[in-house]
Amino acid sequence: MNPNDNVRQIDQLTGLRAFLALWVVTRHLFHPFENGAFIDFGTRFLAFDQGYLGVDGFFILSGFILAYNYANGRPLDYRAFVGARFARVYPVHFVTLLGAIGLVCIRHFVLHKHVIGTAQNTYPALAANFVLLNAWSFDFVTGWNDVAWSVSAEWFAYVFFPLFVALAPARNRLFAAVLLVVPAGALAALEWHSATALSLPGGLARLIPEFYAGVLLFRLRRASAFATLPRMLGLAAIGIIALGIVVRHDTLTVIGLGLLIFGLSSNADFVAPLLAFRPIVYLGEISYCLYMVQRFPMEGLSIARKASAALAGSPTMQVFVLLAMLFAASHLTHRFIELPGRKWLRRVLSPRHVQPQAATTFAPQTATGIMREQGEGSAT
Repeated sequence: MNPNDNVRQIDQLTGLRAFLALWVVTRHLFHPFENGAFIDFGTRFLAFDQGYLGVDGFFILSGFILAYNYANGRPLDYRAFVGARFARVYPVHFVTLLGAIGLVCIRHFVLHKHVIGTAQNTYPALAANFVLLNAWSFDFVTGWNDVAWSVSAEWFAYVFFPLFVALAPARNRLFAAVLLVVPAGALAALEWHSATALSLPGGLARLIPEFYAGVLLFRLRRASAFATLPRMLGLAAIGIIALGIVVRHDTLTVIGLGLLIFGLSSNADFVAPLLAFRPIVYLGEISYCLYMVQRFPMEGLSIARKASAALAGSPTMQVFVLLAMLFAASHLTHRFIELPGRKWLRRVLSPRHVQPQAATTFAPQTATGIMREQGEGSAT
């Protein structure tokens, strides 16, 4: 989830990625999963309990940003595009999967917990993880490095990106607006038929409507009618997100996330400067690593709690320790694995190092503030 070189980045949307990734972490940290790193404050945090929706926000943001960079009226070099996307996600995915294999083997062969072959830690599931196919069905596989299912789902969006673009009308903006009812209706139907709302339904069942919604939102954003947006649109979207959380209606929350992304596409939005603050932008730039390595600091926290009675008795200290380990691991992974791994793979897959097409602006440069050349900030 870090930018590619020489592609324009929308800083506030990059900053948003930091909050989406941390929202997912809070779900895994404050929800009492079996054998998890659950931190018990003696009360439930409603917003944190629905942190799985951070992934849904990533799917919408990914569709919007990739359309912003690649669906701008110029021909798409599909081979270069897929190669760049593979180089973008696979190095961190590969290394974290190796780490997950190590943890599973320690539990199985050293601690004798017999986790291999049970649940979803099977060898076929491992093979599916390696080739990024583990989420390409409704009954998707989350074993081994369980959070990587969303990377597999994103890979589906990359492979079929031209189809998403073809189904999003470029000229008839009114039709594009009407089409937004389709992904919203699909999510509502999915939530209606699921006993766990949008928490556990299959990866593609969430990815397809949400990524498509992101592409449609970009089509709308390019319309002249939306050259400028209300400054309070971001705050209104946050209100819709909060309402969806309170009434426990995931589809409403996802609609709010889409509206927030739409509003933040302009730096004139009231919320934009807060998310464009440089430290937050950097957290957004390493958010892919933050998301992918989160299980390892959690495992470290579980071990530290057993070794320290003081730590075990202080939920607040546990949060600080976990976040310190998480940010340090994310920074190191970003610097020593993600960036060099992406650079190497891009060179191997594309000797002529084809750059993504230059992004188009939605309005005059002075009105949008989206011209900073740093990267595409795509989401996973």
